[in-house]
Amino acid sequence: MGQLSDEWSTLNRQAEGAFSRDSYARAEELWHEALPLAEQLGENDDRYLKTITGICRAIIMQKRDWDAVPWLLHSLEIHRKFYGLNNENVARITYRLARTYKLHNLPHEAEDMFKLSLDVHTKVYGSADSFTVQVLTDYAELLSELHREDEAQHMMYCAIGYLGGEWKPVGEKPESVHSTEE
Repeated sequence: MGQLSDEWSTLNRQAEGAFSRDSYARAEELWHEALPLAEQLGENDDRYLKTITGICRAIIMQKRDWDAVPWLLHSLEIHRKFYGLNNENVARITYRLARTYKLHNLPHEAEDMFKLSLDVHTKVYGSADSFTVQVLTDYAELLSELHREDEAQHMMYCAIGYLGGEWKPVGEKPESVHSTEE
């Protein structure tokens, strides 16, 4: 297994070097070359997940998010299997998937991922974390696009509450709306 490990390490080092020089297509090629070696090392070996993650990163940096979806789903599956649902990697992966699905006009898939992402972000980072609030805001925008304004408005009130330090109850309009109606 030593030679296999050495070969993988060399390819991974070259891929990381190409990535750091913004040569994302070359980095992707190198990680694809490293993948069969990582597969031989086994799915439970960290090098396998590092290879999958590298491929995802290289594809995303080439602005080919849709091409990254199968790799992201596979990475999500591995993270869930070995590390559980509530971790930083799952938070990032689910958010990336939600945004990609939304961008490619797959609203139901996007909503499922936004729900999962929001749940994971809340558990991992807390409800007042700026990234959690970003997920909440993006999810609210999706709901608005789906003409589910009541749900979207509630989520935006929640986001405003997180940012402003106080919760806005459901159904209660912000003060600026009250003052204009009087």
